[in-house]
Amino acid sequence: MPTWPKYPRYSKVEQEDDPISESPPSRLAQVWQRGRVHVFYITLLILVAFISNHTSTRTSKDEYYWAEPVKSTLRLKTVPRVFHLDLDYARPPDATVDAKWASLLPQMGGFFTHPAISPKESCFAVFHQIHCLDMVRQALYEARPDVVEQGWREVEDDDDDGHRRRDSAEDNNHIHDMYHIGHCFDLIRQALMCTPDLTMELTNETIGGVTGFGTEHQCVDWPALMRWMKKYE
Repeated sequence: MPTWPKYPRYSKVEQEDDPISESPPSRLAQVWQRGRVHVFYITLLILVAFISNHTSTRTSKDEYYWAEPVKSTLRLKTVPRVFHLDLDYARPPDATVDAKWASLLPQMGGFFTHPAISPKESCFAVFHQIHCLDMVRQALYEARPDVVEQGWREVEDDDDDGHRRRDSAEDNNHIHDMYHIGHCFDLIRQALMCTPDLTMELTNETIGGVTGFGTEHQCVDWPALMRWMKKYE
């Protein structure tokens, strides 16, 4: 037969059920608690985005050509390119060749103004250098039109399209050198365009142009290069 206990039994009341021992958190406290979590995650996301953007910006800037402030303004990247002889630039002057050389310069000859890098009218040195090369090309061909025409015709009739070494004394004359000269003009043209000198030459208002002299350039230490060559050649 079941019996009742002689003394009443009590069990411990859990704290959340005891309205006296601890009152439930207010709504404001709950909102603040959740808000702190949201603020933490938002701050974390902003920090990650900032670090990512800073790293990518620095990496992309490192890929750009030249030095500041030109680097960030022009945002030019280097690309691989193989040089090949282009007869449209290597041949003696005619309408097609002259038009090709003229197209290497912008409409205003390379002169420009820019609020950040050149508030006063300037010209990138590479455009001045290409202009000088074209002037030498035209002057040379104008000086010997007879030799130019004869020499290039002989080269074009040659089955060998490459630049060959010529050993005989007869070959070492200006007629055969016309092909070599055209080759040199085109090679220098491509080299100037491959690693253009983006030094800004300030316009001289007296002459309405630039001379190229009196402007500081960032250059390789040429004597050091020659010393290296002497050691290993």
